[in-house]
Amino acid sequence: MGEINPRDKLSSEDYLYLYWFEKFTDGVEIEYENFQPTESMINRFNAYIQEWNKRFASDRIHYEKPVDWDVNRQKTGYFKDKLQVGHEFEIWVEEQFMAEGIELKNYLDEKGQYTGENEFGLEIKHDTKLAETGNLYIEYEERLKRENKWVRSGILKDDNTKYWIIGSFDEYYLFNKSDLCNIYAKLLKTPHGYPGCRFVREKGNGTSKGFIINRDIASSICISNTINDFINKISKKYFANGYYYHGKRSCKYIVNKSDDSITIFDDENEAKQAGYKKCTADDCFSENEKNG
Repeated sequence: MGEINPRDKLSSEDYLYLYWFEKFTDGVEIEYENFQPTESMINRFNAYIQEWNKRFASDRIHYEKPVDWDVNRQKTGYFKDKLQVGHEFEIWVEEQFMAEGIELKNYLDEKGQYTGENEFGLEIKHDTKLAETGNLYIEYEERLKRENKWVRSGILKDDNTKYWIIGSFDEYYLFNKSDLCNIYAKLLKTPHGYPGCRFVREKGNGTSKGFIINRDIASSICISNTINDFINKISKKYFANGYYYHGKRSCKYIVNKSDDSITIFDDENEAKQAGYKKCTADDCFSENEKNG
């Protein structure tokens, strides 16, 4: 809602806002029949709204609250606590991406969440135990209560998710969802055959199944552990022509080639699998890419 103009005809909502504002700020026990709005009251109300909006904009992490869709799904206190902490991390991640010029466009309703967490295709998970255990917990099944049936969730949820970010404000990792699914598939075949990863069940509430990945494994398979680097990597294109692929369209070997003769890859491994060799020109790849 916005501010109220005392010179305009007040709407029914305006009267309601002012009535409850008077009761809330002054603690006045008054029936609506005896309520009298005044210009000074409206000015105080507008000043309150201005200050509230200022605080909200400067600290969304603590002021913005998640909506608990409790009509169809009654949740436990444990779930509600996780909901708030996870939401704060989601806001922080959203703001970090916005600072890089990318809008995640989060889905805000229950129906939208079945499509995915956002239009960008990024699943956001806050792991509260990473600092303590050195492990990331990757969920694949969940249930609201112990007596309920297990349903697919996390990496097994059928939605638009392409990437995962999991961790905390101080330490996090960004993965391809497909890489996490590959670990799950390998653990199904040989539960003890993937060093640094193993199946676990959340014992406290019995409402989640998953597997853990230690820091070393996470570091080796993640796309990145910074949002800026992640964005640079997924935005990277590779240009193939003849026998070689190149890290820049401006490489001297292909700069004058027609666009029709160039095959573009989003992933370097795809270019290699297609049979192309890496260009050896000094300025075609960064130092990190040369060593990759």
